[in-house]
Amino acid sequence: MKESQLVIMTGKRMQKIILFLMILIIPAALNAGEADKEPTERSVYSLADLYRLGLERSESIKIAENQLYVAEKDVDRAFSVLVPTISAYGDYIRYDAASVIQPKSGHEYGVKLQQQFTINGREFIVLGAAKDTIKQREYDLDAVREENLFTVASAYYDIVNKRKRVEILKENVKRLEAHKEAVIIQLKLEEVPKTALLRTEAELSGSKSDLVKAENTLVFAYATLARMLEIPLAYEIITPDLDDDSPIDGHLEKFIETAFDQRSDIKSLEMNVKLAGDNVDILKSEYWPTLSFEAGYKRQGSDPSYLSEDETVYGAVNLNMILFDWGFRSASISQEKANKRSAELLLQAKSKEIALEVEQAYLMIITAQSVIVALKDKLRFSRADYEAVSLQFKVGQADSLDIMDSNTVLLNSERELSEARYLLALAKIGLESAQGIFLKSVTNRLNN
Repeated sequence: MKESQLVIMTGKRMQKIILFLMILIIPAALNAGEADKEPTERSVYSLADLYRLGLERSESIKIAENQLYVAEKDVDRAFSVLVPTISAYGDYIRYDAASVIQPKSGHEYGVKLQQQFTINGREFIVLGAAKDTIKQREYDLDAVREENLFTVASAYYDIVNKRKRVEILKENVKRLEAHKEAVIIQLKLEEVPKTALLRTEAELSGSKSDLVKAENTLVFAYATLARMLEIPLAYEIITPDLDDDSPIDGHLEKFIETAFDQRSDIKSLEMNVKLAGDNVDILKSEYWPTLSFEAGYKRQGSDPSYLSEDETVYGAVNLNMILFDWGFRSASISQEKANKRSAELLLQAKSKEIALEVEQAYLMIITAQSVIVALKDKLRFSRADYEAVSLQFKVGQADSLDIMDSNTVLLNSERELSEARYLLALAKIGLESAQGIFLKSVTNRLNN
């Protein structure tokens, strides 16, 4: 008994040893296999590529396309009401007892053609409203596409801006490291106090901390765009030229007029007002009589057949009109008139909002262009000042605080100029979007 227990225990130990070796060997083999693989190349996307992916993979665009499809099917439904319906029917009855006046069984079958419409042409009004709904859904789809493209552009330029910020902070770290080396040399010569080195190290540590934060923010910006467009995280973008200070071609009033003519959401609200009027006309048609036609063929028979045999072709006309409904139709029409007034007010409010959007984007461009001119001068002066103060520090005519102050001014100048160029690029896209021509501009670029 003891020998069998020993054998069993020995077998279990061997299993544990083998399992432990597999745990150690398999991951090592996998890591070795991955190490042998060549690193995959990072995909590179231009802004046009990102636009194309945004139009293809956006869920909001697909939802708007589905709504357009539903509107198209509504037209088919409205048209089907104008066409007569054809139906067939049949009936069979069997009795438990037969007599002279009651057959053993009976049957009836036939085909009939039916059509019903309102005297004032309500069905044609519904068909016209369904076609107008298609136009409204097309405008809504264009608005969603333009909004999606603007979101993609914003994410793209956000990456460009954050990447430039990382570059600026890296240069700042290099300057502070170079200054630290100069301070150490001056400290060995006993030309600067110990506090100069401490101050420099503190500034350098703060700059490194800012660089880490900026790098993490850049990683998140990349991840945001990748998740939006469903692309792998290992990608890169083509950096655009943001140094474009060309003046605006046009005037504010012209831009606002273009917005009123081209904005898809304005056109959608205009169609909404028209549809509200159509709904009022549809409800008013309830006061009109309904006329229906029916024509058909009917055959009746029984067993035994000598009791009854009938074959008939017939036609019928029916006129129906509601005389009194306790104010139901009147209340419904009043509701639709109120909805129409609300649609008109929404159109007016949206027009004012769009005019403000255009003016805001226009003024942002004017402001950014003026600011960039001043910031370029500021950056040139601050860079020259830093170089001069660095030279003075080396010859002992300036202290470390002068270097720190000059470096802070230079860093702020670089940051401000980068932010201003980023805002100018977004403002130009925002002006096109506010006018409702951004989608057409992107589509032309993609087609070309």
